[in-house]
Amino acid sequence: MSKIATRLPNAEEQATLQGATTWVNEILEKEFKTKVRLKGTREDIPTLHTMLSEGPYTSDLETELTSFGIVFGHVLARELAMRWVIYCDDQGSDYALQYQVLELFLFPGDMLIKRVEAGEEIGEINLEVMLENLREALAEEAPNAAKQRE
Repeated sequence: MSKIATRLPNAEEQATLQGATTWVNEILEKEFKTKVRLKGTREDIPTLHTMLSEGPYTSDLETELTSFGIVFGHVLARELAMRWVIYCDDQGSDYALQYQVLELFLFPGDMLIKRVEAGEEIGEINLEVMLENLREALAEEAPNAAKQRE
């Protein structure tokens, strides 16, 4: 098993995380002609779903889905009481959400890409169901992770 380490994102990495929201908000303004802006709350989910259904907005679908995943990650962070960290292991480093101080991590930047790679249509991805499934999984796994930490 590889050794993992985490740290809080530095200023540049925080800017990258915020940049995903800025990019999505720019699409809302330019493509949807709306003043609606994402705030990292559960209320963002219907807007994100609409945007995912009506995309793509660039020729680089993978980068686009990564950005939408990070924006959804802001919702997850708030709803599931998680925090952004940089997760480092033998494979490299990535943005992750960590639950409390436990070794429970989500990788929002990869979530949507993995679903599409598994054959799910982008417009059929239900972010609300994903949120609730993740909430249940964390509630189930947290006691085990806490015991391992002792």
